[in-house]
Amino acid sequence: MFFKKMAMAVLTVGFIAGIWMQPVSVAAMEEQTSVMDVTENVDTDSAESAKDTEEIKDTEDTVISGDSVTEKEQVQNTAAPAATPKVVKVTANVAVTSGKKTNAASVTKKKTAKKYTQSELRLMASIINCEAGGESYQGQVAVGIVVMNRVKSKAFPNTIKKVIYQKGQFSPVRNGMLRKKLKQYDAGKIHSAQWKSCIKAAKKALNGQTTIKLKGKTKSMKGVRFFSVYLSGAKFRLGGHRFR
Repeated sequence: MFFKKMAMAVLTVGFIAGIWMQPVSVAAMEEQTSVMDVTENVDTDSAESAKDTEEIKDTEDTVISGDSVTEKEQVQNTAAPAATPKVVKVTANVAVTSGKKTNAASVTKKKTAKKYTQSELRLMASIINCEAGGESYQGQVAVGIVVMNRVKSKAFPNTIKKVIYQKGQFSPVRNGMLRKKLKQYDAGKIHSAQWKSCIKAAKKALNGQTTIKLKGKTKSMKGVRFFSVYLSGAKFRLGGHRFR
């Protein structure tokens, strides 16, 4: 009887211990299983992350054909805000030199250098006024060209003064008319239309003009060294003078 009670007691204790230990074991197993699942997930995520990293690296190194732009640059350009382009204001017709702005339209042309002295202009304008003061402007230019052609010719003196004062050549020198015109010029009495026209014609001849307008056409006067009211063998006539 005693042994039967002891056996029952042992069974009862074992049964109670079994019941108490079973939940603990199940919980431990569930916890262990959860740890294993987490570990596997971590490993899986790590593997996938490594794989993604390699794919991203490969993608970064991939160059888009034709545009020569890398995926990395595209990602950077997409992520970073576009820089605001600077606005450059361009002013037309403005040249910048040494920090100073100069309007191209304001640049003046250089004046043609004069080929004569004031003394030469004085003599030429005065002899033209004497010989052709009453002639047309083209007739006045023609007289001035004849004087210059003589200066260039070896058959005559080589200066304007010597050509004009050459003995027996210009009648205004002999009759005193040239002296009177020179006095007017020196006194500044040259504001009449006749004087202005003669001075203009003198400047043209002194600057090398060798042509005139004759009946609406341009005529060369190269080689023409004589003029007079009556002149044999004249090449052409202009106003009251004949030229050859």
